[in-house]
Amino acid sequence: MSASDVIGSERMEALLRGDAPRTTGEERRAALLGRLRAAQLRAPETLRARVLAPAPERRPARFRMPSRRLVFVLVPAAAALAVGAALVHGLVGSGGHPVVLRTYQTPAVSSGGAVTGSGVYGPVVVHGAAKAAPFAPLPTVGSTRLQHTAASLEVRVADTDKLSQATTAATRIATSLGGYAQSVVYRTPQAGGGTAFLELRIPAANVKQALARLAALGTLVSQQVSVQDLQHAFAVQSAQIAQLRRSIAALQQALQSPSLPDAQKVLLQIRLAEQKRALAQRLHARTGTVAAGTTSRVSLVLSTKKSVVPAATHRGRIGRMVHSAVGFLALEATVVLYALIVVSPFLLLAGIAWGLNRARRRRDERRLLAA
Repeated sequence: MSASDVIGSERMEALLRGDAPRTTGEERRAALLGRLRAAQLRAPETLRARVLAPAPERRPARFRMPSRRLVFVLVPAAAALAVGAALVHGLVGSGGHPVVLRTYQTPAVSSGGAVTGSGVYGPVVVHGAAKAAPFAPLPTVGSTRLQHTAASLEVRVADTDKLSQATTAATRIATSLGGYAQSVVYRTPQAGGGTAFLELRIPAANVKQALARLAALGTLVSQQVSVQDLQHAFAVQSAQIAQLRRSIAALQQALQSPSLPDAQKVLLQIRLAEQKRALAQRLHARTGTVAAGTTSRVSLVLSTKKSVVPAATHRGRIGRMVHSAVGFLALEATVVLYALIVVSPFLLLAGIAWGLNRARRRRDERRLLAA
């Protein structure tokens, strides 16, 4: 194309509006524009098919939240199922008859003689009025080792007059055996009856005699005796005391040296003070161990009330069924609560993910509408 064939934009717009051409180049352009206006433009068949084809169906979301109406169906159904299971459990478990059990506590001694606890006779089926419990003989306390004996007794007396006499007799028994009464609490309420609580300290050599005499003040209801071996603790404390005394003697001898530097002397004096303080602590601890081994603790309860025996509750079949069903419902509620505690973090994460996904979809839809 030569330079003379180039025309400006304004002239080109005039030719498009239908002005007459002035040059040969404008004549060619005008002829081309005429042919373009006369031609019938037709889109390809492939493009027409794509335009006229129906829009593709939207793929369903992979995860959909359940409908709210479904909650109003599932919750009552689950509640009805739980109540039904409880009723079935109550019907099945209400066929038998309750059995009342009672246990009697008596002292028992281990074969080694070091530490004893309270043994148990039972379970025993009680029919009607409770009978007196069989008690084992008191444990034999060894005299060759340092031991601490702790005992507790419950004795029943007839009335408040006997209660006062038994309280006075118990303090006299402790005094006559070389011990004393550490505390005495005596109560006689206006409603009747009465109770006395005594904390006695008895020499270890006389504790067996003291327990026998205290049990004879009335009807023995319960007794517990425990014996703890303190010989090993006493031996360890004695060895530590001997070691500390040797260390103190060595430090004192080292401080008497005239050639000892001042700085070293100060360090030895600090260490000597620490050793003396540790020795005082060990001596105090050994004194407590010896006191615990030579003095026994006896707790005595004197009461005018009879021992409490669990009464047999005679429920009917319906009562037993309701009681069993309520217990089963409580168990179900506990299981559901534990399950919610375990699953709640996962439910929270799922809810957050669902909310973020829904917000993203709404943002994409707004962008499409704006475009």
